[in-house]
This record gives sequence, C-alpha cells and structure tokens, in this order.
Amino acid sequence: MGEQQVRLVLLAGGQGRRMWPLSHAKRAKQLLPLLSGPNGERESLLNRLWRQLDQVGLQQDAFIAISRNQTDILRDQLSINLNVIQEPEAKGRYPVVALAASYLYSVASIPLHETVAVLPADLYVEEEDWLETLKELPEQLRRHQLDRALTSDESGIIVFRLESVISALTEEGLPVRYEQLFRHYGELHSRLENGMTRLFERSPTFRMPEQPFCRIDSWSALSAAFPENASIYNDSAAPVIMMGLSNITVAVSSAGILIADQTASIPDEQVRNLSAEQQPLVPGYEAGRWGKAIVISCMSSEEGQQAITRKLEVVEGGFLSYAFYLRRKIVWTVLAGAGELIRNEKRSIIKTGEVVELLPGERHTVVAGSGLTLLEAHIGTDLTEDDRIVLGDFGEEVSTAI
Repeated sequence: MGEQQVRLVLLAGGQGRRMWPLSHAKRAKQLLPLLSGPNGERESLLNRLWRQLDQVGLQQDAFIAISRNQTDILRDQLSINLNVIQEPEAKGRYPVVALAASYLYSVASIPLHETVAVLPADLYVEEEDWLETLKELPEQLRRHQLDRALTSDESGIIVFRLESVISALTEEGLPVRYEQLFRHYGELHSRLENGMTRLFERSPTFRMPEQPFCRIDSWSALSAAFPENASIYNDSAAPVIMMGLSNITVAVSSAGILIADQTASIPDEQVRNLSAEQQPLVPGYEAGRWGKAIVISCMSSEEGQQAITRKLEVVEGGFLSYAFYLRRKIVWTVLAGAGELIRNEKRSIIKTGEVVELLPGERHTVVAGSGLTLLEAHIGTDLTEDDRIVLGDFGEEVSTAI
C-alpha cells in the first residue's frame, strides 16, 4: 500500500427517523430503494454510491460503518463479502469516526500514516468524476502539512491521517482496540463525542470540486433532487395507484402513509416525531437474505397489551436469527411449506397448519426447507427492540450458537 492511498469509510448507520414511514431502526434512509438504478430497478443511495466507487476504483479500499441491527439488509443489498464496521448503536458522527478508526487500526491493520476519508452514505453524486478527486486527498494533506481536515461545503466529508485519531483516543484515555471500544461504546459515548469534537472542531477546511452533489437525508431533500417526479414508495402488501398527479410523493407502510407536495417544504421535525412514536413497533417491512416480513396489523388495548402480526416468507434454505425475547410471547402459524424448528437447542420439523408457541426466554430459529410462510404474532406489553436478544445472524454464527 502506497503513501498516496486513501481509505474510505461510508457512514451508513442511523436511527431511521428521517424518512418515515419507510425508514426505521433496522433500515435507515440510505438503505431505502428510492432511486432508479441503471437497469430501471430501484436502488438505494448506498447501493448507488457503492456502484460508483467501483467504477472509479475505490471500492476495494472502502469500509462501511453501520448499526449492527442493519447489517443483514446491508449484506443483502451489496455483498456478503464486505468490509463492515459494526456500530453497537447509533451515536452520531464523531463517535462512529472514532470507532471506525479503531477498527482500521486494530482489526484491518491499516498503517497509521495512511489517509482516511469519512463520507456520509446519503451522498448523491451525479458524476463519478467527482469521486475521483477523493484519490487526491492524501496529497492535499501532505502538501499543506495537515493531519486532518473538514469540508467547508455540504458534502460532510472528514479527512484525517489514521494516526491523528488513534493518538487522540490514547491521549483521552480511551480504548484504541475495536473490540474494547465496541463493548463499552454506549458508556463512552460522551467522552468520544467530546474528544473527537476537540480534535476536529478547529480543523482546517477545504472544498470539494464544484460538481453536482447533494445529501438526500430527508423527504424534502429527495424532492429537491428530483422535483419533476411523481413517486410511490410502497412497503405495504396493498396496491397503491396514483392517477393524474404530478410533483407528489407517496410513501406507504404499515406504520402510516405520507402524501406530500414535492414543491412544498416537508416538515422534517414532524416526520421525525412520527417516526419516534412508531419505534416501539416491529418495523413494517424487513428484507434480507433469509426472506422478507410484512406487518399485517398492530393492536393495543387500554390495559397496555400489545399485539403485532406479521407475515414471514423465508426462502429455501433461509433461516431467522437465533434469538430469544425477554418479555413477549411469539406464536407461529405455518401457512405453507415446512422447516426445521430449533428451540433451546432441540430440533423438530414443522409443517403447514401447525402452530408453535414460543415463550419469553426460549431460544429459537427456523430453517426453511423448500420455502416457508409463517404468520407470526407478537404478544406482550412492551414490544420494543431491546426486548430481543440476538445470538446469531448468519449461518456460521447460528451453527456455533446452537
């Protein structure tokens, strides 16, 4: 690896609150299929940026930092063999910069003298040539005798020599090894935020070339980038038809429906507030290499009892995460197909018409045979995400866990 090489880190995590009703804790805005791909299919902002990095020869040196509960959908969109830096929970830009630096240093063994450029994954770049200029960043730092810099434009890029962040963590008495920082990430959040702010707040600034780019981080930004489109984004099981309308955005999921005039400003704060109200619910739509899930209904009683019903379609050979719930009960009804149920390390076959009741604390997963369709009911009084403890997400992890 030469002196002039730049390592890219794409910040792809987030709390999933900016583009309600489609985004949620397991699928942040940059993972939503909002754009038209090269062959007419829908693609996400991250998918587009990843494809563009490949076209300019930067993909092989790129890492993606993302919340661990979004890793499955990330690998499903891009590739299984990715350089992924998992963030335990979304804590903001500067803490994840520190976490990424610790990963590059202690896991990827990147030399301390190399240059790192951190980019937001919601960056929309019209021309790939704009990304070519990222290759010049190491030389720019060397020429101006800098060890870090920030962009003064809206691109949100942070550039630094790896040594500068690792040294700052050491001076703050913070871990520089990724596994230690990952384990204590939540409790060290404030110190990471303060330490990285001190490091970067007085950094020199630079501007990227004046070529078309923007951050698509809200419905308003999407409308501004594509003002002539009349678009439907439908995550529900019901068909949605729009006739005779223009400059309209319609987004539909089990969490709600957004209908907005693209020529008007969409109140982002109101969208985030609506999203926050929906956080206790299971995400309306999930998809991964295992299959997909769609919420059919959500119910709450005056006594505080909640019930969420989902339809799960598990592909042939696919399997759910090996996990258990602390407080809720799960009821599976097999609508079609067959699979192997693994409950508390005991295996059995489930078939069409059978009902499985999973109590709180019972470790479980299911492996589909030729395909498996389940009706899944969540029943409890506190159906929040922290109720679920995941023991394994992928094949090798599941086999190890059981």
